[in-house]
Amino acid sequence: MLLVSFRFDINLKNDSEMNENDQLRKYFEANKELWNNKTDVHIESDFYDNESFLSGRNSLNDIELEYLKDLKGKKVLHIQCHFGQDSISLARMGAEVTATDISNKAINAARKFNEACGTDVTFVETDTYNIGNYVEEKFDIVFMSYGVTCWLPDINRLSEIVNARLKPGGRLICAEFHPMLFTFDFDTDKISYGYNNTHVYEEDVEGTYAQNEGKVLRGKEYCWQHSLEELSMPYIKRGMNLSAFREYYYSPYNIFDSMKEVEKGKFVYGDFPYPIPHVYLFEFTKK
Repeated sequence: MLLVSFRFDINLKNDSEMNENDQLRKYFEANKELWNNKTDVHIESDFYDNESFLSGRNSLNDIELEYLKDLKGKKVLHIQCHFGQDSISLARMGAEVTATDISNKAINAARKFNEACGTDVTFVETDTYNIGNYVEEKFDIVFMSYGVTCWLPDINRLSEIVNARLKPGGRLICAEFHPMLFTFDFDTDKISYGYNNTHVYEEDVEGTYAQNEGKVLRGKEYCWQHSLEELSMPYIKRGMNLSAFREYYYSPYNIFDSMKEVEKGKFVYGDFPYPIPHVYLFEFTKK
C-alpha cells in the first residue's frame, strides 16, 4: 500500500553471508522501522480519520463485515492490526479481541486509543511468526486484512500459526488485496511483476498511502508476492475447510495511483477493457 516505491529483486540463495533467520531479522527490522515511521503519519491523516473513529465510526468494510456477524462473546485474534482501529471496531461489536503488530509505536498508539474508546482489547507487540511465544489461548476467529501476507515470506508458516490458535470449528477470515493487482507497475499500468513468490522485493519507499501534505516519509521495506494457490493450499493441507472464497472487482480504499471511485467507497484501478479483481476473501474453518 504505497504511493511510490522502487523494486529490486533479491535472490535469497545468492546471499551466502546470512542464514535464513538472519535474513528474516534484517527484513523484519527494516519493516518495523518503516511502520514505526508510518504510524506517526497515519495517526494524523485524513485517511484514518481518527476524529470520527473516536466518535464511534466502525472502520471495518462491508467485504469483511459479511463474515463477521454475531461476535458477542467470541474470541478474536487480529493479526497485524496497525494502531488498532479494526481491533477496537471488533470489540465494539462484542468480541473479546487480542491484536498483534510488529510496530511498537503502533501498539503503543493502539493501547491509547483502546483506553480512549473504553474498549478492552489486548494489544501485543510481536512479529507474526512469533505470535505463539506471546499468545497461548485459542480463538473462535483469526482475522487478517488488507496488507498482511505481503509482509510474510512463508504462508505455510503463517498457516501453522493460525491453525494452532484456532479452536475446533474456529474460522480464519482473511480479506486481502488480490495478487493480480500487485503484478502491475502503478506508474505505467503495465504488468511488470511476478504473480507468485519467487524472491523478496526490496523497495525504496517515498510517501505512504495515507500521507497528508507535509514532510515526505522515506524508507526501505521488504515484501513478498504470493499467488492464490500459495495463499490457500497451506490451510487446505492442514485439513482446514475452505468455507468461502470471494473476489471483488474494487478496493474499499483509494490507495493506488490511477484509481477512480465508481461507487461510494468503491475504487477501481486503471482503465482496462475488462475488470480485474482487486480484493479476495478466504474463510477457512478448522475441523
